[in-house]
Amino acid sequence: MSRIFLIAILTSLVAFPQSSPADLFEPFSTSNLNPFVQVFGIPATRSAYQAADGQLNWHLQTEIANNFTESREDNEVISIDGETWRTNLSLRYGMTERWEIALDVPYMRHDGGSLDSFIEDWHGWFGLPNGGREDVMDDQLTYLYQLNGITQVDLRDSVSGIGDVSLSVSYLLGKEADKSWGVRAGVKLPTGDPDDLTGSDGTDVFMSLHLSDASFFRHNDWYFHGSIGLMVPGDGDIIEETLEDYVVFGSTTVAWHSWKKVSLKAQLDFHSAMYDSDFKELDEFAVQLVLGGSVELGEKLLLDISVSEDIVTDASPDVVFQLGLRSRF
Repeated sequence: MSRIFLIAILTSLVAFPQSSPADLFEPFSTSNLNPFVQVFGIPATRSAYQAADGQLNWHLQTEIANNFTESREDNEVISIDGETWRTNLSLRYGMTERWEIALDVPYMRHDGGSLDSFIEDWHGWFGLPNGGREDVMDDQLTYLYQLNGITQVDLRDSVSGIGDVSLSVSYLLGKEADKSWGVRAGVKLPTGDPDDLTGSDGTDVFMSLHLSDASFFRHNDWYFHGSIGLMVPGDGDIIEETLEDYVVFGSTTVAWHSWKKVSLKAQLDFHSAMYDSDFKELDEFAVQLVLGGSVELGEKLLLDISVSEDIVTDASPDVVFQLGLRSRF
């Protein structure tokens, strides 16, 4: 994947025009990388801004999520211990001044990783609990779920492959002064492999509303983005007997223009429970706090760097590191 990033940088520096000011304040394109949640079609966070008429935007992002949680009841057992990598290529094309189409192609990898000792040390430095991490071997992969004595998921070997591809269309409902609002709808297709937790084997649909304000607090250096939506999962092959009929999701982002080519951002992503379960890993309202910023590299490319933490413990990964590149043709 590093080769893809290098090619993207070199191509952008040679051929791409200057980014628009709004690009610097785009929300972080994130979603929950809990291995039992990420296989479904909760879309990554977006603003209300559209690609310009006839313009093709691209965004290449890698996320590394470190997971650890275990729970056991009489009829249920869950173990989430490992690292999930997602590298996503997003393409957005402006068909008119109001209509945009988008394609998202993720590449997934689940393995034991290498961050366990670092995270344990981090918790130790700040006096935070390890949640039982010290009782198991570092850098191993166990994504396990059993229900009523039947093993539903048991992934212990490293796997990788194309995930579930998503198609979406956006419409700009209105724009006045510094505010824009729009609607987005899409479908997630079963192109991944449920046995490898790179897909759900189901077709999911979603719709969301988006608001962007370029003068938050009545100041041109502050931006606000908010969204709320509904996702309906299709019949798949991931613990389908406990799957909820729908999931509510959303996000809020505040961005500050701290320097000419830098913006700092704080973001909250959330969604309702994906499953009906006794475990909060599956049946809990998930909230993630994402902190970081965006930097203009020259005038033709933007770099996103962020870290997310689980506000509601165990419902999403302990920590996720994100690195992304964005530009446009």
